[in-house]
Amino acid sequence: MIEYWQGLSPTLQTFVGIGAVSSLVLSIQMVLSMIGGEMDGLDADLDLAEGGEGGASGILSVRTIGAFFTGFGWTGAAMTEAKYGIGISTFVAVIVGSALLAMVFYLMAYLHSLRQEGTLDYSNAIGQVGSVYLPIPPSRKGLGQIEVMVQGRLSIVKAVTDHDKKIGNRVAVRVTELVDQQTILVEPLENESPQQS
Repeated sequence: MIEYWQGLSPTLQTFVGIGAVSSLVLSIQMVLSMIGGEMDGLDADLDLAEGGEGGASGILSVRTIGAFFTGFGWTGAAMTEAKYGIGISTFVAVIVGSALLAMVFYLMAYLHSLRQEGTLDYSNAIGQVGSVYLPIPPSRKGLGQIEVMVQGRLSIVKAVTDHDKKIGNRVAVRVTELVDQQTILVEPLENESPQQS
């Protein structure tokens, strides 16, 4: 291995070195992600998007930079091996590295958006009609549960009511308010004034 390395030209050594180190960093980060570990230095993201939150929203992160240099290093090495000059090898390496950076950035942004969409905001249920799943005690004296559509999903949500009687199973209710992040306020539909058609 040492003899192989010493037999490479300085240009090829540079490209191979960049590709090998970048690949190693990405591999370590991938393994740590799979086993749930973290490396502070590898997980630090540099967010260039104004007002962004870091993480997947930043175009410069260890993952995107690592992807760029992995593509840059191995492409430059392949071009040099194919007897292209330093200029054309570097040019093509930058293009391939930039393409990989963009792919990883958009993949991270897509995964980040999926994670955000997966977090239910129960304020989106206000005004929706649901059905009581577990009886709801009167006058906010305890918690019940209802089934209601939230962000396109049928969800079971903790509920209270200001109604003076217990609301039993399968009774239709309307969500009127968000009490806290996990609890909603409901009223039976029978309490609503009939609307003129």
